[in-house]
Amino acid sequence: MEWVVKLEAISGWGEVETIEVGRIQRRVVGLTAEEVGLKLAEGKELLGELGRLVLQTQMEEYTACARVCPGCMKLRRQRDSRTRKVQTLFGTITVDAPRIRVCPCMNTWGFEDVSLSPPAELLPDRCTPEFRRLQAELSAKQSYREAARLLAMLLPCEPPNHATMRNRTHHVAAELESRPLTTPKAEAETFFPAIDGWAIAAVSACLARMYSNP
Repeated sequence: MEWVVKLEAISGWGEVETIEVGRIQRRVVGLTAEEVGLKLAEGKELLGELGRLVLQTQMEEYTACARVCPGCMKLRRQRDSRTRKVQTLFGTITVDAPRIRVCPCMNTWGFEDVSLSPPAELLPDRCTPEFRRLQAELSAKQSYREAARLLAMLLPCEPPNHATMRNRTHHVAAELESRPLTTPKAEAETFFPAIDGWAIAAVSACLARMYSNP
């Protein structure tokens, strides 16, 4: 028996493209209990390929739309072709990240050659926010090495090292701490900054009161 998983991509201008994601095969005669259902390795492989196809086609359309000048609506010229690696929950994916020349109508600096890269501006740290948040959440509840092991075991992402897990946990905690303290209590987000492997649950407003009342 065979299953074929396909992805149908419909662009913003109506073009339809069908891409094969992967195939799963099972025998009928001599089937064993170990072959029943979808295996973790197969699921990770399918998710990894699906994530790659979705991100690559998404960045292609995003870059194509970004070439249109918002001022005069003319198509801006492409300066060069290059790629960029993006870390996601479903693996490190290489996407096209060409540099696009700034339209003369928008070039108020007076420079002769100014260009931009839409994917680089969208994801400056080469990582999706969801992946970074999940790394921080897992790292706040166990050691950094254990959090990295769990991520690699359950998801098709590349195994991150403990230093990356620690740095991204601190980065997310700093972002939460920097938020204004006017958030209603019912909507306040609880976060877990990790200190030497111990998780401390806190809310931004609670931290502010704690520091203001020693």
